[in-house]
Amino acid sequence: MELRQLRYFVTVVEEKTVTAAAEKLNMTQPPLTAQLKLLEKELYCSLFQRKGRRLQVTEAGKHFYQKAAVILGMCDAAAKEMRDFDSGVAGTLQIGVVSSVQEGIFTRWLTAFAGTYPEIRYEIYSANTYQLLEQVRTGQLDLAVVRTPFSARDIGQKVLGEESLMAVGMPDFFDGGNAPRPPDRAITLRELEGKPLILYRRWEQILRAGFEAEGLFPEIRCCTDTAQATLALAGGGLGIGILPASAVSAATRAQMEVRVLREASLSSRIVMICQKPELLSRTARLFWEFMEENVLPEQ
Repeated sequence: MELRQLRYFVTVVEEKTVTAAAEKLNMTQPPLTAQLKLLEKELYCSLFQRKGRRLQVTEAGKHFYQKAAVILGMCDAAAKEMRDFDSGVAGTLQIGVVSSVQEGIFTRWLTAFAGTYPEIRYEIYSANTYQLLEQVRTGQLDLAVVRTPFSARDIGQKVLGEESLMAVGMPDFFDGGNAPRPPDRAITLRELEGKPLILYRRWEQILRAGFEAEGLFPEIRCCTDTAQATLALAGGGLGIGILPASAVSAATRAQMEVRVLREASLSSRIVMICQKPELLSRTARLFWEFMEENVLPEQ
């Protein structure tokens, strides 16, 4: 039994005559009739009985029509899926993301992309920038969204945004703890001297260098590896967390004091990385191009 025979049979049933079916299939009647007879011979039953110039489907034919229609539908769906897969609108995107981006702007970016390409599946991995760099280099990930600072001239990079670092903590750690809190007031490193700080581990040396350049000595109470841990500890009253702006949610801003670090050198870029853009799979290339077209350098 061949798929073309099933398609011939289904077309004859739906068109009700061999003449109409042959015309729709762009073939002549004799070979169509011959294929139907071969199909009946293989199935050991009659699929049609003739009534005048029309064919009437037998009970066996009706039952087989339901089966054949399902099979052809599955075949058509599979063919479409593979065409979509080859064109990049289906398949799986393996992407890594740092914690400080994952629950905020990354979610918005991925949701927008998924709205354009609803058939794509996702495998999302969370790790720090250096781990994600290595996973991209070794091909474990198609893409990753990471943060500066890092050094990796051997891989493809696309800057998605640049943002300030923020000082986040309970109001009592800042001047006038009970005073009204204007949004994102600025604060300097000098004003943070002597206050207990909660830092990203990878930012520790950079912040220490910033303090030392001004002759200051920071009080680092805790170092963490994730934005969530920094926010949780700051919310618990352990100290003032230092983290990028996009990691600070609206809920955090409502509950805690949030200040922008005034020092221009203390900022972070959000960067999308891959081994090489020209080596991306079709699916990954779609995401890369979508981000280039839809995400501005400033976020």
